[in-house]
Amino acid sequence: MVDAYPLRWPYPPEMFQVLADLVIDPAAIVLDVGTGTGDIARPLVAGVGGVDAVDVSARMLARARTLPGGDHPGLRWIESRVEDFATEAQYSLVTAGESLHWMNWEKVMPRFRELLAPRGMLAIVQRSEGPTPWREGLAELIAIYSTVRNYEPFDLIAELERRSLFEVKGRHETTPVPFQQSLADYIESFHSRSSLSRETMPPGTADAFDSGLRALVEPWSEDGDVVLQTMGDMVWGVPLAG
Repeated sequence: MVDAYPLRWPYPPEMFQVLADLVIDPAAIVLDVGTGTGDIARPLVAGVGGVDAVDVSARMLARARTLPGGDHPGLRWIESRVEDFATEAQYSLVTAGESLHWMNWEKVMPRFRELLAPRGMLAIVQRSEGPTPWREGLAELIAIYSTVRNYEPFDLIAELERRSLFEVKGRHETTPVPFQQSLADYIESFHSRSSLSRETMPPGTADAFDSGLRALVEPWSEDGDVVLQTMGDMVWGVPLAG
């Protein structure tokens, strides 16, 4: 999963400008929780005073250090569960990219409130792939091969609001941005998901999924590449104590 994670589609550059604009003091430090391979922390650090990037996985952090921008002097990679993260710092912004659903909200949201400076915000970020001609077939493949059989979709923001853990202050959806990726990397990127990781899929099923996806997408590829679109969806606001 760690090796496949950098193959996920990138966040649009527009998203980082919106995040930087949420930082009241340009010299202030940002906290990125559940940073993974630093897909938010590495591009963001150039526009802020520094980023403390926290993740529970030592392997994810080790990979992050090898990726573009991973050695930036303003980046501090910290191995810790977010629930256990201890610091005396105060942050102007906390970012959570596709990670908050893994955390204990009743613990981390009040903690974010304590760590934020006055007027500081929590920004919850997701990325998504734009519509593709193979979208319906892909959904069918995932339904067949996903190792998570009892998944129930839910609205993260609505659930946090319902529990009095978050007050929304703003939203932004970026303009779709095209990017090109090899078909092989596109297929492998799906194994960065917990439900399709090679570590959890039964023997042979990962190869079967790859073959099915290749047959589905190859007619739309050119010279072994596919052209995709990436989008970012952002919600920011104030974390509450519940």
